[in-house]
Amino acid sequence: MNPQPEATRQTQTSETGLVRGLTRWQALAIVVGGVLGTGVYIRPASIAQFVRAPASIIAVWTLTGLLSLAGALTYAELASRIPRSGGEYAFLRVTLGELPAFLFGWMRLTVGIGTVAALSVAVTVFLSDLIPLSAAWWSLTIPWRGQPLAIDFGPRQLIAVLVIAGLAILNIRGVGKAGRFQTWVTSVKVLGLLSLIGAVALFGQPASMSTVQDLDPHSTGPSAFSAAVLAAVAAYNGWANVAMVGGEVQAPTRTLPWALVMGILTVIGLYVALNVAYLHVLPMQEILTANSTAYPAAPSVASRAAVAALGPRVGMLLPLLFMVSALGTLHCNMLSVPRVFFAMARDGLFPRSLGSVSAVTHTPVVAIASFASVGAALALIGNYDRLTNMAAFGYLLFYALNAIGLLWWGRGKRAPDPHVQAVHRAIPALFLVGTLWLLVTVIVRGSVEVVAALALMAAGLPVFVLLRSRRAAEARP
Repeated sequence: MNPQPEATRQTQTSETGLVRGLTRWQALAIVVGGVLGTGVYIRPASIAQFVRAPASIIAVWTLTGLLSLAGALTYAELASRIPRSGGEYAFLRVTLGELPAFLFGWMRLTVGIGTVAALSVAVTVFLSDLIPLSAAWWSLTIPWRGQPLAIDFGPRQLIAVLVIAGLAILNIRGVGKAGRFQTWVTSVKVLGLLSLIGAVALFGQPASMSTVQDLDPHSTGPSAFSAAVLAAVAAYNGWANVAMVGGEVQAPTRTLPWALVMGILTVIGLYVALNVAYLHVLPMQEILTANSTAYPAAPSVASRAAVAALGPRVGMLLPLLFMVSALGTLHCNMLSVPRVFFAMARDGLFPRSLGSVSAVTHTPVVAIASFASVGAALALIGNYDRLTNMAAFGYLLFYALNAIGLLWWGRGKRAPDPHVQAVHRAIPALFLVGTLWLLVTVIVRGSVEVVAALALMAAGLPVFVLLRSRRAAEARP
């Protein structure tokens, strides 16, 4: 007997025709893999520049992890009640209505998609550390207010596009195959991170404390601490991606909450342990002057720690670890985000073609291909710092809206146990306070990224009116 295709071997499908082919361990891999990128290897320098003390650095990573855990618990309750594809889009549509839900999807299409392009280019940057790549074959410079926009096309851009295309094809072939790949690459990332933690802790000599004591001993103010937490948020971002594939997870009401909570707890443990290892082997001055906006040409904190513990030869292994980390996070986005556009198309808020499902693989082929095409186009432009900063602001804004949605939606419901009800309301309330605090901090500090993100999201309002009018016209006899 010939083996049947993967999709036909599945016996359970969701109401949208998608196959529930993701197991609880694959869902966990999506949570952990979506978070573990390259931030924890590079971001500690920026955080140290804000708080300048070992205890404060650990406090930042721990507090940001607890904020993410509150978010995971908030999303776990939403996912257990609304286990559908689309994640935050589905949550917002049920709790607050179509307009906030549409604006979330619009943000993912216009602002958030820059993350995919940035990750694909990150893969090529780390690959170039292992294999020398030639210069661009073709280049174009566009004048723009004293800061020319350079558009290059060469080996780096070609590889970035091919990486996106390859991951898109993998996801089109079946959600089970994509889930197994995500499990594999996340396992490699976690083992690599554990190996780095163990090597630095076991073989590294303790750093001289005199360097730390000689630094400016001023206390960290609220503004600096908030900026440090905001920098750490970018390293924790990605845990919500698993909710977007809720329509393809087995036993979603149990699996999604478990994956969210266990995934964030795993990441908190890894992040805190790695930063303790950094502080163990590196003087504070080495952390402060590692790769960051202030020191763009310097090695990363992770590279300095590994070289200090194991010698310069181990530095060749780090680009490989970084590349696998970026690849896993990129694939996590490719697996999850197209489901938002799929769900919106099914509701008539995006072109209907994005809501089609392959009869062979039971995957949203058009949504995946469209998402990959836009990401590949942005990868050819090559300037992503502002896009990723804009995306971080957009994510925070909709974290807050989802917490408001859960609190508003559940205001009239009464749990049998009042203590349980108090806990269920306290967690999203704490998450809402934390995200609002960060949003206010970002807005007060002022940046062109915030203005641009708000302008792009506001541009979705007339699009929403147009699409809803078209849907109403199609529904008329």
